[in-house]
Amino acid sequence: MTASTNRMTQQQRRRRMRGRLIDATLDCLEDYGYHGASLSRILDRAGVSRGAWRHHYSSKKELIAAAARERLFEGAIETAREMAPELTSETDRLAPILDFIWERFYQGRYRNIWVELMVACRSDTELRAALIPLFHDLVDAMDEIWRVHFRTTATESVSVETLMNLTLYLINGMGLQSILHDNSDYYKTLRDQWTKMLTPLVQVRTHRQ
Repeated sequence: MTASTNRMTQQQRRRRMRGRLIDATLDCLEDYGYHGASLSRILDRAGVSRGAWRHHYSSKKELIAAAARERLFEGAIETAREMAPELTSETDRLAPILDFIWERFYQGRYRNIWVELMVACRSDTELRAALIPLFHDLVDAMDEIWRVHFRTTATESVSVETLMNLTLYLINGMGLQSILHDNSDYYKTLRDQWTKMLTPLVQVRTHRQ
């Protein structure tokens, strides 16, 4: 085996171990919450020794920030960029798009982990400082997606970014509320009503626009 091949093998091993650590971190955040996701639990879930993990991360907070960056923030951007052309090419209606956003980002695992991190950021200044630039990058990337795939009607001066971000915050609030009041039909009714209000203001771009 050549030295180059050996180096690649080591790199692959490092990537796999980092992947296990990140997966275990997200699993523990969902199962035990931010404060319950102890380093011991994360390492046990990942099957990584206390000595080995230090080669990749210097602290639990650095590990959590890395997991948030790779899977929540960058993952959301990648998913949105991949799905936006498919969703907007299939229909000129907003309802299926909002339904996808609801199911993918504001229910289940993604929502549960997101809530844990947002609540933790209220009092954990170090974690908040690590996540703020990631959130800004997320907002900038989503604004670009809104501009590419949506447009406002000619009679409205408000930007498409404002309207679509307002939509995200509205759905985010419903996702948070659904933890206590889990009623999928009710939230579908609310989304459909918002779609009716939003449709005169925002249109999905077609390939000709």
